[in-house]
Amino acid sequence: MQEVKISIVTVCLNTADTIIGTIESVLGQTYDNLEYVIVDGMSTDGTLEIIKRYKEVSGVKIIFGRDSGLYNAMNKGIDICDGNYILFLNSGDVLADKNAVKDVVAQIGGTNQSLRRGTGKNQPPDIVYGNVIKVYQNENITERYPGKNTVFKLLMMGKMPCHQGIFTKTSLLKKFRFDESYKICADFDFLLRCVRKHVRMQYVDVNVSIVDCVMGISSQAVNLDRMRAEDDRSIRENYPVIYWLMWIPKKIVRKKIG
Repeated sequence: MQEVKISIVTVCLNTADTIIGTIESVLGQTYDNLEYVIVDGMSTDGTLEIIKRYKEVSGVKIIFGRDSGLYNAMNKGIDICDGNYILFLNSGDVLADKNAVKDVVAQIGGTNQSLRRGTGKNQPPDIVYGNVIKVYQNENITERYPGKNTVFKLLMMGKMPCHQGIFTKTSLLKKFRFDESYKICADFDFLLRCVRKHVRMQYVDVNVSIVDCVMGISSQAVNLDRMRAEDDRSIRENYPVIYWLMWIPKKIVRKKIG
């Protein structure tokens, strides 16, 4: 029986200070049927030279070249993945421990046969999401998202589970892809489109990754207004009735929190 194959994708640009930790956390996993795709946007700070040290490591794929933005690079990564599920792990983020991938796979069936077996409710999930440990300047917070309709409720509030904790079927990512017209929230939009299409989701109580919430693009205050605008656009396009029903209370809440 062949095990489920997991693809992990790291997109990077000029992250020489953090890329090694991310790479080593992936290569140190105890789960064997794993490929690692690194997409570099032609770094000039030594990142590319660091990445090339790993080009002969089994299971590592490296692509580099100019791109038009984060989600264009992520789509490039999707194109060359051949695992059953893909996890995106940013440079600077690490997997929570050496058994993180193994523990997730154990809860989604564990074999390619399980992915093909069953119909309807017996089908394996299209998206599996676990916990992430968010690292801030003064504290670490473990975020969990259990419960029916949790993801939908988060999305309607302009939030989402971190993509560093989400394993998505490769076939689904290749079909829907990231909408590159979004510069910060294409992962939010992708997940919202999946919810609208009623894709099968499963929560697993596993700590998947440790996420840098200090340097991440969506964590920076300067990007807050753009994030809100992009979230609003996605909700408006996917759930227009709900969007307009929420418009006034959302404006009130945002005015209060600044």
